[in-house]
Amino acid sequence: MKRITYTLAAVALLATACQQPAPTTVRLHGQLTDMGTTEVTMRYDGAASLVGDSRDITLHTDADGRFDTTLTITGPTYYSISRNTLYLTPGDDLEVNITQDNREATFAGRGASVNTYMKERLYPKAGSFLEGGSNLRADFAQTKALIDSLAAARRAQLDTLTDATPEFKLLEGARITADVANSYLSYPSYAIMMRRMAMTEGAVDSFYRAVGPEVATLMQSLTDDRLLDVAVVRDVLSTVTSPGNPVVEAAGSKLMLSPRAKELFAAADKVNTLRHRVDKAVIDEARAFADSLANRDFADELLVKVEQSGRLLAGQPAIDFAFTDVEGNEHRLSDFKGKVLYLDFWATWCGPCIQESPHFERLAGQFAGQDVTFIALSTDTSREAWFAFLKAHKKQLPQYNTTDAALGEGWLIYAIPRFVLIDRHFNIADAYAPRPSQPEAAEAIRRLLEK
Repeated sequence: MKRITYTLAAVALLATACQQPAPTTVRLHGQLTDMGTTEVTMRYDGAASLVGDSRDITLHTDADGRFDTTLTITGPTYYSISRNTLYLTPGDDLEVNITQDNREATFAGRGASVNTYMKERLYPKAGSFLEGGSNLRADFAQTKALIDSLAAARRAQLDTLTDATPEFKLLEGARITADVANSYLSYPSYAIMMRRMAMTEGAVDSFYRAVGPEVATLMQSLTDDRLLDVAVVRDVLSTVTSPGNPVVEAAGSKLMLSPRAKELFAAADKVNTLRHRVDKAVIDEARAFADSLANRDFADELLVKVEQSGRLLAGQPAIDFAFTDVEGNEHRLSDFKGKVLYLDFWATWCGPCIQESPHFERLAGQFAGQDVTFIALSTDTSREAWFAFLKAHKKQLPQYNTTDAALGEGWLIYAIPRFVLIDRHFNIADAYAPRPSQPEAAEAIRRLLEK
């Protein structure tokens, strides 16, 4: 009788254990180094991130970059910290040590295996396996052979992961496929840059037509909606929406995007418009489009962007933020209230920004002694890199640096160079002002001074 009682008790305990709810939290702790701020953004990197960033999380660190936080998530999710991509699963307890160089990251604890694998993630904007052109060979045939061999090695590495779920392997297998497609598509730009290919429209067009059918086959294998959570998959599939795309033309009707993918890219296009021009007509059109979307995650993100963009309309109060000078003294934009302000958001790594800088200083000289202040604002997260650049490039204007979260959350600065005009009443005149190299910039400043 005792044996039966014990057996029943064991069954009851097992049943109770089986009824325990699945974990919904992730503990993330460790150290973030050289982030330039104690409030580090951990960016949501799933499909909806192409439209908006409301799912981003701010990690609060101490002065040494140490932090310990618990997140609530509903399922496995990609995030990114600087150049590091993380794959977090409910129940993870992950110790991280992260810098801006993903190769230096270390992970320990539950979830460490897959995140250690993620350290080797390639960057779409560097041409994936082309590695910024460093893997370019004498011609495309030799380059393709290298790309394919590197992809095979990466797949073998993925296959050896014993702690990875089938879902993770599905997503990361798709990343490799998309990296290959991206590498093929990126070849002409790098080959032209390194003089391995003639810089003619005919040569590029012929290349794409030749490689098009193979790329289309790779793309077709990426049309499962689950794979939209992988950034490079989104990048590669988005090329389908480009008018006159020779790859798509070569593929004919072979490549078909899903309704969800079509909505994603259409919503992203609306956001891209909002990032370059803000007026009532553009905002109303984006809001109406969001209301028509079947995928509410995309609609919700687009509506947030519509609301944020509305705060950048001409006549709205300027959004205040903090910045420091080269001596480390803190200033606020509102300290300059009472004058026309022309802001230049730039960074030391941004080529177009550096090209605009002499024009910005010449324009400031043109308006010297008038009621306008020119404010150069580096967005570099590394003050050391900023200092080194200023030492090598002498500037006439005072220089400032900012990593204030208001740049993204308020001013929606996602691409630089970006120029902003503010009137004497500290109201926005143009959140997307002309570049100083354009004659319209001087005209816009002059109009504000005459008011």
